[in-house]
Amino acid sequence: MIFIAVVIASSLIIISPSTCIPPPEDPIHCSNSTTSCTITNYIGAFPDRSTCRASGAAYPATEDELIAVVADGTRARRKMKVATRSHHSIPKLACPGGEGGLLISTKFLDRVLSVDKEAMTVTVESGVTLRQLIEAAAEAGLALPYSPYWWGLTVGGMLATGAHGSSLWARQGGAVHDYVAEMTMVSPGRAADGYVRVRRLKEGDSTEINAAKVSLGVLGAIYKVRTLITNLVVYCQHAWDLRFTTATRSCSHIIFILIILINFHF
Repeated sequence: MIFIAVVIASSLIIISPSTCIPPPEDPIHCSNSTTSCTITNYIGAFPDRSTCRASGAAYPATEDELIAVVADGTRARRKMKVATRSHHSIPKLACPGGEGGLLISTKFLDRVLSVDKEAMTVTVESGVTLRQLIEAAAEAGLALPYSPYWWGLTVGGMLATGAHGSSLWARQGGAVHDYVAEMTMVSPGRAADGYVRVRRLKEGDSTEINAAKVSLGVLGAIYKVRTLITNLVVYCQHAWDLRFTTATRSCSHIIFILIILINFHF
């Protein structure tokens, strides 16, 4: 087992941080800017091998723009589905159905809005990637207690699909939605409400947040999420009384910790 651990740890050294793997291309393709569009997933094919078509695509960059897109779509009685920048999901969850639907991309809703070190929370727009979330937390000396395997996933996409991780330790579970404290969702509304409804949901205030956390994209578009994070020092404490600090560690120290973890779990 030591040999396996050393090989794995050594491979981590060989992979240089400067190694560049291009991000996946936008899954939405339109023949005329934002009209006559198709969408696919990250492998380029849905399970039924069909082509998902939509009459248009929208790329809101602010909450107000997202509200306007949803209101206009509702007023026109169009089917709408939200799409992420990579659509890293095999099922046709982002396909609105028919050819008159509207795709709403979160590609430009990609800002980290705030990090509260004292409350150990981070607030982000739904198009923020897992990598951005991890980096924003790390800059404040914090970390995620959960993590799916690929950091190109978006926060909104992870929530909508119930994505989970394989973390060594997490107090509330290994799923992303287990740590959501607040979220803002934009949904179709009645004519009296301007054809749009903005729900600002908070853990403990309403049971609606439980439905919104893993909605598969059928309840509306997630705009903003406030999620709980933790100290950088938590993972090994569940197994032993080994306490990390947020101080910078050398590569040799990190490799040593990796070898211990790998041998402990294999």
